[in-house]
Amino acid sequence: MPLLNICAISGNNRVVQIGLAFLSAEKQGDYTWAIQQLRQIMTSKSIEGPVSIVTDRELALINCLEALFPDSIHLLCHWHVNMNILAKTKRFFPGPIKSPTGKVDRHPSFKAFLDDWNTLLSSGTEKSYDDQLEKMQKAHPAGAMSYCVGTWLLWKEKLVAYWINQHHHFGVTVTSPIEGCHATLKSYLQRGNGDLRTVFERLQHFWDDQYSSFKSTIAQQKLRTKHQINIPLFAAVLQHVHSFALEKILQEYTKLPARGPPLHGCTCTIQLSHGLPCYHTIWERKQHGGVILLEDIHRHWYYFRPVPNAVIPATPTPDVVLAPVAIRGKGRPRGALGGVVRVAESSTRRHPSAFELPSSSAPAVLDRSEPSTGQLWIVNSGLKRVSSTAIAMARLEAGHVDQYEPGTRRERAYMCGISSIYKDDCMEDAAMVSARAMNGNTTRDGRIDSINGIEVFTQDAEFEVDDDFCE
Repeated sequence: MPLLNICAISGNNRVVQIGLAFLSAEKQGDYTWAIQQLRQIMTSKSIEGPVSIVTDRELALINCLEALFPDSIHLLCHWHVNMNILAKTKRFFPGPIKSPTGKVDRHPSFKAFLDDWNTLLSSGTEKSYDDQLEKMQKAHPAGAMSYCVGTWLLWKEKLVAYWINQHHHFGVTVTSPIEGCHATLKSYLQRGNGDLRTVFERLQHFWDDQYSSFKSTIAQQKLRTKHQINIPLFAAVLQHVHSFALEKILQEYTKLPARGPPLHGCTCTIQLSHGLPCYHTIWERKQHGGVILLEDIHRHWYYFRPVPNAVIPATPTPDVVLAPVAIRGKGRPRGALGGVVRVAESSTRRHPSAFELPSSSAPAVLDRSEPSTGQLWIVNSGLKRVSSTAIAMARLEAGHVDQYEPGTRRERAYMCGISSIYKDDCMEDAAMVSARAMNGNTTRDGRIDSINGIEVFTQDAEFEVDDDFCE
């Protein structure tokens, strides 16, 4: 029986397994039943719907999610798309070549095509997307471009950075965390021939351990704050926001010039895509109080989220603790004789280092005469949003020829997916990790991609034999 595994990503980028359902088949009616059960539980517990959902290209599931979670943003997994592109387009290019040293590598024309494809997915504007697509259609074989356009660019609103970064997805653009969750579930089940009762009893142990681990992680983050985020900039949010989000903000902070304001106007997308302040907002905050406010950060990153639609109270600007000023006490200093402090030659007393001396340039009182300003608010215009699923389905109904071919090769135990290289503490964007995996060098007769010694196999698409492989 097919197993539907439903997972969520917490604010510290960890997988939380929230639902499992055995299905009689992988059809829309089966998915509808499972998602309806999940929705009923969420409604009874006053749990708000998901902000964004990432799946592979399962039309029955996509249609079900569109009907039951119409306000959620749906994205296609970059990893599955790239692996299908890798497997289905290589027949249009020359086979792998072997260097004089014996290293097997992809043909340069195929590597150039994969680079251009990843550049297309990372397009930041609609014009750059159109220009890159026109460039690829002129430079690469028509068969490969026909597959890309007819199969995947039909869903460009769910794939290309320009469209997906207009919505909150919090950096989750792949389903690789669920691949790691599968291995954890199997470690609790231990064998594959138990009945449903045995499975449920074993999974109860998994859910208990998951909850304990989640609570313990939050407690450790609060008690043992990482050194790099324990700075005055985060004084107002340090005990309210996951450290993973604060490290993301630090990455934005490094984009500020050494002196002066940002050189260019704000065109950043991190506020919409991740719900975090960009370096322009950080600059404004440093000019008015010097701290990031809680309302600058989306509630997805909070330790404990507020009630939906509740008004978040304004965060008071905390006082920044300054270095104490050295004050000369009354009386003669210890060891002083005639105004001279004598230190014995055998004394273990040391002279203070330069950084230990009080700074004469530190202001006595911070100037907070100007109120904190610069907060941006997005006001709902009242217009109904047209979902990316509805746009793609309209293209199919208009006569678009869909060239999608579902894969037939199942994942095996010896196969390593993207979950082997994308961990929960990875600060790099998941789409970039997927692109780097796609462009990895080939080994073992060109049938396995290797990234830093880690083997990455094509999981979703059927692997084809290269008859023109060069020995």
